[in-house]
Amino acid sequence: MLQTAERRIMTEETILTDDRKILSGVRVIDPVNRIEGLFDVAVEGGTVASMEPASGNGSGLWLIPGVVDMHVHLRIPGGENSETLETGLKAAVAGGVTRVGMMPNTTPALDTPEAVSEVTARGNSLGLALIHPVPAVTMGRKGIECTDFEAFSSMGITCFSDDGSPVMNDSSLAEAFKRLAPLNGVVIEHPEVVELAAGGAVNLGEASNLTGAKGIPEEAEYRDVERCIRILGESGTGCRLHLTHLSSPESVRLVAQAASEGLPVTCDVTPHHIALEETELLRKGTLAKMNPPLRSEESRRKLVSMAASGMVSAVASDHAPHHRSKKDCLIQDAAFGITGLETLLPITVDKLVNGASMSLMEVVAMLTSAPASVLGITIPGITAGEPAEMVLFDPDEKWTFTDSLSLSGNSPFLNTELRGKVLSVWRGRELYREGQFV
Repeated sequence: MLQTAERRIMTEETILTDDRKILSGVRVIDPVNRIEGLFDVAVEGGTVASMEPASGNGSGLWLIPGVVDMHVHLRIPGGENSETLETGLKAAVAGGVTRVGMMPNTTPALDTPEAVSEVTARGNSLGLALIHPVPAVTMGRKGIECTDFEAFSSMGITCFSDDGSPVMNDSSLAEAFKRLAPLNGVVIEHPEVVELAAGGAVNLGEASNLTGAKGIPEEAEYRDVERCIRILGESGTGCRLHLTHLSSPESVRLVAQAASEGLPVTCDVTPHHIALEETELLRKGTLAKMNPPLRSEESRRKLVSMAASGMVSAVASDHAPHHRSKKDCLIQDAAFGITGLETLLPITVDKLVNGASMSLMEVVAMLTSAPASVLGITIPGITAGEPAEMVLFDPDEKWTFTDSLSLSGNSPFLNTELRGKVLSVWRGRELYREGQFV
């Protein structure tokens, strides 16, 4: 349980108030330090003051490192009517996310050091979740001229994506691999064969048959996965490639095969692709429209099984807020994308731990240390004497997701009962407790 003991230290000149919180009998699940067990953890002044084996029974609560969501659209600049830095980062904290990978498909694109620095500094000045920028691979995300990787690397940024679009030009992708390899860089690819997906709105199959909207085949995804892996292999560079928001089991199979052959290729899936299938469109309409689209129930089950077998490295929300006007329309015309920061942790835990019997350590790693590795960042574990960056989570509490802190509420999980709730979040200090910012 969460206990607070307030100490007042008086001097002739000042009165200092120091809150000391004791988290008794929490299950610490820390992939960074490879620690799992019941502990009594004291937090004082934003620091983990002590961590001792639990002296009593377990509380049933988990204490995990802050979640790293490596795939987040904050929409700044150009999309302020869909999200602001404050609303997006507050939604992150409420979901237990302390670090976000900020995607570059903004207006204009985040493709220069100056633009990236300005937005990152503004966001990080808010004292909420930390932004780790993922600049564009190519100028304007047009798939042709590569951005200044070397300048970004000098800023400590080594992860790049044209997300929202693939890097369509083969020679540009090969150049990116060549230049990023010596920088220990990563290309995050949005895998899509544009010609196969053009004009599509939903999955090609039951969803397209029932809605009458044009379908997007799984082939549109996995053919680009094949292309990227082929170009990486031919480049001989050993550059890292990460395929994001995979929805097709064939895509995951190709990634696993490439990795088994020694290529540095990884992938992630989203909570919605492991939780929902294509007929959700009939219940939630455009709130269930995203790219790649929700697939068949068979594909969803296979994705979960593949994740459980270790073929998927990470889970990321692909948080994509949209102004209501872009969703209040026909499915064919609606914008792709859903919000997901606040539901990332509970849905992932429910589907992979409760639903697929994955270990707690494996699933927490998919939400913390694994995405951090892709972003090229070091995250703190839960260590006595170190600043607290962690989440207190009740894996069993049931609650209904009704009010989003995001400026946009385009989530198919709205008004849905979820299992697992964030209770408190720390990042150097306690930021959030029981639904309120501290």
